Amino acid sequence: MHTIGRLSTRFSRRLIMMGAASATAALMLGSQPVLAQGKAPTGPIEITSGTSPGGTPDVLMRRAAKILNEEKIITNPIVVQNRTGGSWMVAANWVLNKKGDDNTVLTIAQPILTTPITTGQPTVYDKLTPISMFIQGDLLIAVQPNSPANNLKEFIDLAKQRERSVKVAGAQAGSTDHMVTGLVEKAGNVKLNYVPFDGGGAATSAFLGGNVDMIVLPPSEALPLIKSNKAKLLAVLSENRRKEPEFKDVPTAKEQGFDIVWGQSWGLAGPPDMDPELVKFWDDAIQKLVKTDAWQAMVDEMFLRSEVVPASQAKEHMAELHQEHLALLRDLGLAK
Repeated sequence: MHTIGRLSTRFSRRLIMMGAASATAALMLGSQPVLAQGKAPTGPIEITSGTSPGGTPDVLMRRAAKILNEEKIITNPIVVQNRTGGSWMVAANWVLNKKGDDNTVLTIAQPILTTPITTGQPTVYDKLTPISMFIQGDLLIAVQPNSPANNLKEFIDLAKQRERSVKVAGAQAGSTDHMVTGLVEKAGNVKLNYVPFDGGGAATSAFLGGNVDMIVLPPSEALPLIKSNKAKLLAVLSENRRKEPEFKDVPTAKEQGFDIVWGQSWGLAGPPDMDPELVKFWDDAIQKLVKTDAWQAMVDEMFLRSEVVPASQAKEHMAELHQEHLALLRDLGLAK
């Protein structure tokens, strides 16, 4: 049985226990945001992002920055700076070169883990100072609305008729889309035809043009396609079904006999040798952020989850995520 993707479940169990303690503390402290005590940055703060404006990590961090400032959880002005290039390595190297800097943090997204693996470069995640992973997202498998497949088994059976006859659109080699394609291939013992495009937007355009058969989408991007009858959902790649009316009838891959669990997560890390007091400053701020009504509204709006892996567990969590991605990319023959 395929076991990749279990980490989010194990950490969710830990977080349930931690959440009870946090809730008790919140009652003792009161509901109003409290500024983090101890050392804090002086002057503007930069959240560095390796994606272009409008990309999911960029949107998430801009919303986080806005709420942190508006709720006065952090009073320093927060700017999200896009430093694109090198599949996030330009952004990563910028922060790596800010050793001990008080005013710079890095958005953690999947390429921080995968780019060094697929390019043969030294790992990056373990040279940064982990702060928190606090946003998670599910993924859905979608096919053309006129596809003869109405569930994942029928899709797998269709792919078995002729090797690589089923085309899958996605971003560059080693991307989330590519890894999910590899998981489907392994779980179903089939060979799909993965077609890489220059980003998710181009992949979606190819799908809408009828040039490919399957695409991997987060719920927020899948919803408009479903509403306009431009796609059909076969499975959600989570441990449990989603509860929203729009997705509650979409079965998990596991329900259909295919042990595939995979998703996305985002967070923050500081430069090397970040002051432990500043790590606490950010850790406290994130804990307050996720409890605000504004943040919860954003999470619901984008069909995300926000379970906090705090600084005390972030290093271990990142190491396990790295091993998880490394194993899958090796299976795909993409690890150098």
